[in-house]
This record gives sequence, structure tokens and C-alpha cells, in this order.
Amino acid sequence: MLLCLLPAFLAAQEVMTGFYRGDHNALPKSRNLSVQTLPFYDDFSTSNLYPDSTKWIDRYAFVNSGFPVHSLTRNAATLDVLDDNGCVYDYAISNPFIAEYLSSTQIRLDSVFTPEPKALTPADSVYLSFLFQPQGNGLAPETNDSLVLEFGIPNEFDTTWHHIWSTPGQSLAQFLQETDSSYFQLVMIPITDQKYFTSNFFFRFYNYGSIANNTQPTGRGNEDHWNIDMVYLDWHRTADDTSYPKICFTGQSPTFLKRYRAMPYKHYRANAYASINDENYEVNVSNLDNRTHYVKHCYQVEQVNGNQSYAYYNTDPIGLSAMSYSQPVNATVEQLFSIDYDRDSTSYLIRHYISDSTNIPPLVDSMIYHQGFYNYFAYDDGIPEMGYGVEPSSSAFAVKFEMAELDTLRGVQILFNHTLNDANNKYFDLVVWKDNNGKPGDEVYRMPNQRPRWGERLFEFVYYQFPQRVRLSGAFYVGIVQRDNGLINIGVDMTNDNSQYNFYNTTGSWQPSAMRGSIMIRPVVGAGYFIGLQEIPTDETITVYPNPASTTLHIDAVENGQSITIFDMTGRKALQGSFTNDLSLTGLPSGVYLLRITTSDGNIISKKITVRP
Repeated sequence: MLLCLLPAFLAAQEVMTGFYRGDHNALPKSRNLSVQTLPFYDDFSTSNLYPDSTKWIDRYAFVNSGFPVHSLTRNAATLDVLDDNGCVYDYAISNPFIAEYLSSTQIRLDSVFTPEPKALTPADSVYLSFLFQPQGNGLAPETNDSLVLEFGIPNEFDTTWHHIWSTPGQSLAQFLQETDSSYFQLVMIPITDQKYFTSNFFFRFYNYGSIANNTQPTGRGNEDHWNIDMVYLDWHRTADDTSYPKICFTGQSPTFLKRYRAMPYKHYRANAYASINDENYEVNVSNLDNRTHYVKHCYQVEQVNGNQSYAYYNTDPIGLSAMSYSQPVNATVEQLFSIDYDRDSTSYLIRHYISDSTNIPPLVDSMIYHQGFYNYFAYDDGIPEMGYGVEPSSSAFAVKFEMAELDTLRGVQILFNHTLNDANNKYFDLVVWKDNNGKPGDEVYRMPNQRPRWGERLFEFVYYQFPQRVRLSGAFYVGIVQRDNGLINIGVDMTNDNSQYNFYNTTGSWQPSAMRGSIMIRPVVGAGYFIGLQEIPTDETITVYPNPASTTLHIDAVENGQSITIFDMTGRKALQGSFTNDLSLTGLPSGVYLLRITTSDGNIISKKITVRP
């Protein structure tokens, strides 16, 4: 059951709230002014975190696969009440206010240039279409909130915006009743007014949002979510033009592990067969075309900086009926991941492909998943759609984990959500418990008087290192005892439901959690405290040389690099600066490092490098 946030003096309970991201930046700001010609299309499948800067001039929308429910494509753009850095706008109030923008770049709507140059007029049947969904895995926009579409034409001093379409807020359940259980609704907008057929046409979405009133400070969080997908503007369209010659993956790529999204390599090796998913798993695909396609599915597994590589092929073509959305495709895990005793950690890239080679041109899509074996256990995917806490003070919550063999618990990674004015900056104790018949039992270790900390980047976990080693084996529990009233607001991944491992205690006895999701707390184990920084793959390639390097590292094939960060194997930042193709390594001690490049689109490209004298 999802409980609304209540004042701290009310009855003991566990509570789910919206989440926050980062610091405030009050007004929308443009990044570029590139010019697009028709067709304009974006299903957000090639973006990460922020919208494609060649198509959108602001970066407030959050591109992700966590908030949308049963999306037709892999990602959607989510509008909420946060700015591009992730903080609640400082002008946010409990009455509806304009919160978030998704604004197109400049579009040539006066003419097209293929197959031959031609001036456009209203007679050319120009349509803008898009899909939308309220709430998703987040919090529903209230009735007085809304999603709005406007068309814009610049004048001498500013841009004149014209209201074109809007819809009031509602819950996803109400939306499904109105759409006959369709998770996204298609909107088709004909452009018939001659004034829009200019060389500098713009359109934008924005949402009216509202936040809980200030008598509930820990509830003033991220809410009023809208998901937008498949934005398409072109000519020679009709109101019935609702299909696309496209097949695509939808949602998230599945993990090959049975229980965790990530786990320490040592514990995988100790019980490899029990760690791997031994049943069929599902990959979801969509056919957006108006005819049936028979597609082939395969995946490739490649160890990063390792020797294991293999491929799996579904031998029988899979029939996707016309306009079928989020259809499951069954597959199996064909091999165990390698068991290398000379490694403390390893990782794999799992690339899924679907194709219909009989179509002209062929229809294809791909999806990449990064399977990490670092030195932490994780149930979550790294995206906190919601926040979690318990009431009142002295209440506790805990998450169950399991050691395959005796090991040392070194600390805990936690993702705390930002709240307005950091209202959740409250004292808590980090506690480890033994197992007692499937619930937390005797206390093993307590690190008292801690407070929430936040990382520098979006969705960054913070490491709480224990001052002493805690030796454990078998089942154990890690959690928080809250010392103050008010919610601690820890992140919850709502896409992956591992609520069977979550427990809370508000009355003196432990109870199974009534909230779905994965609480974002990750125990770190092993002889050292290398955190295992997640490498996030993209479709971009990166070449570095020489590797190993001594004084200078040359970086090729990154056209839009913005910044460079190098981490050592403890997870500490060793170097940071603006992107350069010739990176000086002067001053770095010999060793293995993780090179992380952040692009202007918000994508992250990672590469392990070695520095030698």
C-alpha cells in the first residue's frame, strides 16, 4: 500500500514520497540553437539523462526508463517539479505553477529540401504527434496541474507563444480507465495556420505542478510526473498516421542474475549456479508498424578487459503483430559468467539485438546492459523514482542480504534524496543485524549519529565507511534507526520490486514492508573499499592510447566531450578537468584507474586505463 505523507506526530508508519535531485537553478536556459529540418523525430532512445541537444534547447526533462510504465520505446522524457540540476524550483508553491520545459530547437517549417526543395503551406498536411502518460512510476499530478503544448514564433525582442493543447492532471489508474487500458495516449495536432510556416518555428511542452504545503517539509518533494515519448513532426501526414516503420526494445534490459542487479565477484564465484537466473527471462519489444513483423533476437556477452565472449540466438522468428506494444520475448542465460580467481572484480557488456532483415530497409534495434561484479550488493538500478522513510523517531528499517561465504562488511553506499531546504538532514544510526528466522535479529554493529550526505552528480551514492571491520556470513540486514522525527527520505527504485527483502520496525517488532520497490542501500564488502564505479555504456566508441600510459593519454572518437574525471581503485577522485584529446597524467602514481568522460548530452563513457612510469 502506498501511503501519503503525514505529519511526524501521527501514528507510526512507513512512508513513500517523491525524490529530489541536486541543487537549484531557477530559470530555463538554452544550450544551443541548432536548426532542424523535417522530419523531426525523437523517441529519446539514444539519450541518457538529458534530451538530445541537437533537438531540444533546454535540459530540464529527465530522459529515463524508470518513470514511464510500459513505454512504447526504451525511454521517455519525464517532466516534474525539478530543474536540470535536480532541485525543486525555489518558486515552487502548493498552488499550480509552471515547473518544467521541454523546448524544441529551431525548425524549418517553411520548406523541405528532400526529395527536392519545396515551400510548405497548410495544404501539405503537417502534423505534430506525441505520446504522453501521467504519473508513471512516480507521483500523480493533481487535477489542477496540467501538461501543456505551445507553438512559438520569434519576434524582434522575444518569442510569441500560442497555446495549442493541454490536459489536466490525473492518476495513472484514472488515465487507464479513460484510455481503455492504454498506458500512453497518442495526440495528433494538425498545423493549419499559415503563421507557423516560417524558418524559425518552435514548439515546447511544459507542466503545471504543485508541491505539498509547508506544514509537511519532508513531503515537499518531486511529484506531478508526466512522461512524453515519440515526438514526431512531418508533412504528408494524416490524422490516421499513427504507425511507424519501427521495431524497438522497450523498458529496461534484464539482469542475468537471479536476485541482485549487482553483487561482489567473490560471492558470485562461491555460488555461481545459484546466482544466475536459471529460468527464462523476458526482453520487451514493440512493433510500431501497421503490419506484422517476424523478428530475430540475439544477444552477445563480452567481458570488459577479459577473455569471455559468447553469443545467443533465438532460432525461431518471433511474430510481432501490428501495433503491438511492450510484447515479452523469452530468452535464457546460456552460460555462467567466468570464474577468474585472479580478479577482485569484473564486468560484462550484454548487447541485445532484434532485426527483421526481410523488410526494405531492414528494421533493427539494439540495447546494452552493463552487468557489474564489484564489491557491493545492489537490488536497485540506480534510479530513485520515490523516497522512503519511517515514523516516528527510534523507528527503523532494514534490507536483507546474504553472504555466500565469510567476508568483511566495510561500509554502506546510500542514495539519499534531496529535499527542499534539506528538510531530511536528520540524525540516524547505521545498523547491521543478524538473521532471526527471516527477520532482523541481534544487533551486530552500530555507527551512530550520521546524517544524509549527497554526491556531486545526479543519482550518486555516498559511501559511509565503517571505522571497524564487521565479519559476517550467511543472511544479514543493513538499515537505519532514525533518531529524529521526520522522514529520512532514502531513494527507492520502483522499477525493480524487491520488497520481500525489506523490513520496518515502528512499534518494537519487525514487520515485512508493505511498500513495493528496492530501497537504495548497498553494503560494501571485501578486504579493501574499492567501491566499484559503474561503467555506463553508450553507443559511442572511445579509443585511448597508449594504454598503459606514462605522461600523456590520447583520447579519440569523442566529439562532444565536456569533462574528464579519473578515479583510482578506491573510488577516490584522482583528477578532474575539462575534456581534452591529450590528457596529461603528470602526478598520477602508477596503478589502474577508471577514466570517465561526461559528454554535453549528459552521457557517460568509461574506460579502464593503466598508468606506468
